[in-house]
Amino acid sequence: MLCAAGGGVAFAATRGTAVNYRTATAATGDVTETVSLSGTVASVNRRDVAFEVAGTVGAINVAVGQKVAAGDTLATMNPDSLTAAVTKAQQTVTKATETLTTDLASQTAGATSSASAKSTPVTQPTQSSAASSAIQSATKDVASAQQKLLAQYTVASASLSTTEGLVTSSDPSCKPFLDATLNAPSSTSSGTSSTPTPTPSPSGTPDPLTAAQQALAVCQTAITGVLASQQTTTAAQKEVQTLAAALNDSIAALTKALQSSASAGASTGASTPSSQSATASAPSASASGGSTAASAATILADEAAITAANAQLTIAQNGQALGNLTSPIAGTVAAVSITPGSTVTAGSSTAIITVIGDGGYVVNSTAALTAVTKLKMKQSVEISVTGSSTKLAGTVSSIGLSNVSTSTTPSYTVTVAVTDKNATMLNGASARLAVTAATASSVLTVPTSALHRRSTTYLVDVLKDGNVIPTTVKIGASGDQLTEITSGITKGSVVILADINSTTIGTATNTTTSTGLTGLGQSTTTGRGGGFRPGGGAPAGG
Repeated sequence: MLCAAGGGVAFAATRGTAVNYRTATAATGDVTETVSLSGTVASVNRRDVAFEVAGTVGAINVAVGQKVAAGDTLATMNPDSLTAAVTKAQQTVTKATETLTTDLASQTAGATSSASAKSTPVTQPTQSSAASSAIQSATKDVASAQQKLLAQYTVASASLSTTEGLVTSSDPSCKPFLDATLNAPSSTSSGTSSTPTPTPSPSGTPDPLTAAQQALAVCQTAITGVLASQQTTTAAQKEVQTLAAALNDSIAALTKALQSSASAGASTGASTPSSQSATASAPSASASGGSTAASAATILADEAAITAANAQLTIAQNGQALGNLTSPIAGTVAAVSITPGSTVTAGSSTAIITVIGDGGYVVNSTAALTAVTKLKMKQSVEISVTGSSTKLAGTVSSIGLSNVSTSTTPSYTVTVAVTDKNATMLNGASARLAVTAATASSVLTVPTSALHRRSTTYLVDVLKDGNVIPTTVKIGASGDQLTEITSGITKGSVVILADINSTTIGTATNTTTSTGLTGLGQSTTTGRGGGFRPGGGAPAGG
């Protein structure tokens, strides 16, 4: 065994005739979780801010003429209206989940009815052992196909969210090039071109050509990442289609087995009308009211409805936690057009509080749902402006509650106030943001790559006495390298990172075993190389 310690964990390679794992030992370490975003720089002048959720105003925290800092609370929403939104969203999730359960059951309902027929009086037709065995086998095939389809749908959905998150984060980097126009040089009456007068850059900023070259490199890197993620998503979606077809085939095979059994029973059971026997064995109606079992397309639609409902629940819960109206900039309150007890609409243009800025800059960004749920007001931010090597300090000053995305993945506006007052920046410049979302010192950690997810549950594969034991864990702060473990395993537990014998592509190692350890399609997949993140497989900020 080869061991190397570092970063709070001990790595090892276990070698043998049957297994060949790369492992790590859970150990005490420090974790810093960051959320990566990108945005554009804007100078501060004036901001009119309004609640982004509808409801009743609870309190006004400022008065005209009062000085406020970026991120200060200006007004609060009555929590009752926000709680009602959460309750409604939870009810929608419950209803969507019940629909899926009903439709899944409809696909094997005929087999259940057939099994119940075994306990009926002997005057009714009974199944032969061969027919019963065929029905049981077909039923198991349907159940397996259902599980594989739903598991792959989860994989494809996570991949799509990652891709759309990358698109969202790359937009600010590439927007200047998409918006750029090529102006023809002006000419004098003699036909000679005039020399344009360069616009001086603020002191301390790079020349425009250097900044443009660096911005283009950032944009190209972002596009490369998007294209690679799109290819992964396309492959995952094709596999969903393949598994959907397999489920339909399994349902058809079960239906055929039931029909054969019914026909055989009708021909041997003279004391019972054949129509009665056939009716007892036929698949029951689906939840949609049809006369046949739900199709694979219906199951996928049900699962999509659950995904959408859960997204809305997260939004409502996020709104409940962020039901405060905050100032995105530092300045002076110039007007308050909201009163306690009044009812406001989301994004009102009249029920606003106006703040006149003290100068300086903000960075306007957009974050996907998986990232915005980790953000809080006044979190510290490290700002890297394209074309400059100087790191600037900032704080999260505003988090939007309204979905501004035009895709299936929700995204929200985020404003970061630049706290370096002497910073010299250009309006419209691209900036990368590293938000410190959480820190944890001297806590139990494992490598982030050891984690995999089943729905909303996180697991690690623990190697003990030569056996692989899938273990549910709860996580805290999650960094690129290490993730905090709050429960599930103890210090010294050996967790599996990868199967060394598996195929390696680039910097990622994919491990696949047929043990069904996680319940996701009878396989366990662990990605290495920094691309995997708990919470949907998307990198932070994606």
